[in-house]
Amino acid sequence: MAKKQLTERLISMELIDEPEGIIRLEIDDGGIKTLADSINALGLMQAILVRPVKDRFEIIYGHRRFLACRLLGMPKIRSTVQELTDIQAAMMRATENLEHEDISPIEEAAVYKDLVETHKLSLDKIAGMMGKSAGIIRRRLDLLRMPECLQIAIHKKQIPYSTAEVLWQLQDQAEIEYYLAFAVENGASRPTVQLWVKEALDKRRQKGSTSGEGGGFGSPMEVPPQYVACDMCRGAMEIGKETVLRVCPTCTGTIKKAMETEP
Repeated sequence: MAKKQLTERLISMELIDEPEGIIRLEIDDGGIKTLADSINALGLMQAILVRPVKDRFEIIYGHRRFLACRLLGMPKIRSTVQELTDIQAAMMRATENLEHEDISPIEEAAVYKDLVETHKLSLDKIAGMMGKSAGIIRRRLDLLRMPECLQIAIHKKQIPYSTAEVLWQLQDQAEIEYYLAFAVENGASRPTVQLWVKEALDKRRQKGSTSGEGGGFGSPMEVPPQYVACDMCRGAMEIGKETVLRVCPTCTGTIKKAMETEP
């Protein structure tokens, strides 16, 4: 089917609807204000792209430009009109969103989820259109199955999604939140978090429980106890729990001699 010719015209803001589906999780109000100031000073440099839907229009490209113009109280906005099917509109909108350098993995996953659930596209179909592998699409979608605390941390770029995948292995919500706080606070690398998770799972297995019960978790930043031999009985003694005696060199010699001769 041949593409219909694009037309450009001024359209009343009241006739334009914001895009449907999940697009971006957050819209920076400060960024919209900055864009509005630029448009106010220089004018709208690029028209938004819309498609006709019944007697109204739906935004395909230029959502932020639309919000900035609305903030300025503009009655009309310069728009390029193109007739598109639902799937064409969704794919064009998804492509635009994925081109944003600041898009988070969670927002990327939300784009794919909308294509799968709303438009019934297969992962292979999406992968082909986006130039990605189906495995990458599936891995992104898996992020949306994670606990909300991990999704928020990924979206805010507090931790990379690879680190979140490691923390997800804990399964227990309380443990995940506990170790996540340490990871964010200390900027822990993925290998470090892997060690924390391994130790936590090992302790859980040793206790014969998979529920994370037992109240409280050992801090992942704690140094494991170290031991030395007791000078008296030669048994294991944790460093830091030894008893210090103030004795002169003569008495020290006497004690050592007594220990050596003791049957």
